[in-house]
Amino acid sequence: MTTSIHTPALRVPQGFFYGYLMVPVASLAQICTAPGQTFAISAFIPAIRDSLQLSEISLTSAYMIGTLVAAFPLMLVGPIADRIGNRATITGIVLLLAGACFFASFVNSFATLLLAFLALRFLGQGSLSLLSSNTTSMWFRTKLGRVSAIMSIGMAGAFAVIPGWLLASIESYGWRETYRGLGLIVAGIMLPLLAVVYRNRPEDVGQHLDGNRPDEPLPHAESSRATGSQRTVAIEERSLSLRDAMRQPTFWILMTIMSAWAMIGTGLVFYLFAIGEARGIDKDATAAVFKTFALSMLAMQFSGGFLADRFALHHLLFAGVGLLSLGTLTLFFAQTSPQLHLFGLLFGAGQGITVAVNATVWVRYYGRAHLGKIRGTSWSASVAGSGAGPFLLGWAKDHSGHFEPAIIAFLCILIPLVLLALWVRPPARPDVLAPAAS
Repeated sequence: MTTSIHTPALRVPQGFFYGYLMVPVASLAQICTAPGQTFAISAFIPAIRDSLQLSEISLTSAYMIGTLVAAFPLMLVGPIADRIGNRATITGIVLLLAGACFFASFVNSFATLLLAFLALRFLGQGSLSLLSSNTTSMWFRTKLGRVSAIMSIGMAGAFAVIPGWLLASIESYGWRETYRGLGLIVAGIMLPLLAVVYRNRPEDVGQHLDGNRPDEPLPHAESSRATGSQRTVAIEERSLSLRDAMRQPTFWILMTIMSAWAMIGTGLVFYLFAIGEARGIDKDATAAVFKTFALSMLAMQFSGGFLADRFALHHLLFAGVGLLSLGTLTLFFAQTSPQLHLFGLLFGAGQGITVAVNATVWVRYYGRAHLGKIRGTSWSASVAGSGAGPFLLGWAKDHSGHFEPAIIAFLCILIPLVLLALWVRPPARPDVLAPAAS
């Protein structure tokens, strides 16, 4: 159960749900995870490699080891947030992430680079991503899908803009100065918002989930036979513990799918320029694929968020993993720029739908009380998977001279998961919040 820290009293205007103010705050927190995200780190890789004179396998090994090790302490972040609240936990993470950016600007060897990757991945891609997503889960339930859709705009924009901005900054000021600037930006954006605006739960300001009145009965599940649509509902604020969640196959299927997606998506994004170069595709043409990827992801994550409020989540997950598989298959055969854009379109769409499901499924299936611990366990597995993806592609390139063996391995992982997605169901207990399975 969350232990609330004393915060200044707030007078919320009558009729205004404070959760709507938390949405842009959570969205900015997601954007501020960029220093630990692959799309941002990849912009630094050429400059770091040249500066430290490291080989390709040394770079990817540092990235993989740092990411894998980061997954272990990440399992503690969720329980800490459950105990002391998201606000205090995020404040600590933001301060540490800003410090990690400054540390990264001073790396001078393989060992210090590994430590920098560990800190950036644990604090940015791991902890802050987890807590920013949990933020909206604490305020919304029946509207969580559409809220997640709105938040997707910010992260998709970051994916499209930040790599180019970082490259320009590195060229103008150097990679070390750019890392220091990132640390200042993260702290400058988040710390004032956390001090003045952020609140842990609607109960902290005298409100309730989704802005419902305290005397308003929570609706039972509704479904439409004509359209097959489902409406997410709440029966009562009760939750499953991590132990109870782990006793059911759905938890393990979800965790496996999210980890595989993180591994494959991270690997392909990390090496997309190298894959394009190996197939004779111009660097600028490959760079344009990131925009196709981002726009496709935005469109499907935005629409997927709204669909998550109406349809069974396992159907959406089936579609998402299916599109990830089609995108990976397209990349295997891609030899031209248009074919590479088709990969970006399909894989971005699959990633968008998968993100929309991931943003809603955990709290709807397992409730709020132990959300940090449950999502933290799954997220740590995803972070570990994301470290393995680039290493597998680098290993395949070094040992065979081609990326294709790793891409085939990715397909062999994804295709069975398409079918497993259909087995995802809400927990058996009736007091857990979830869309009814059709």
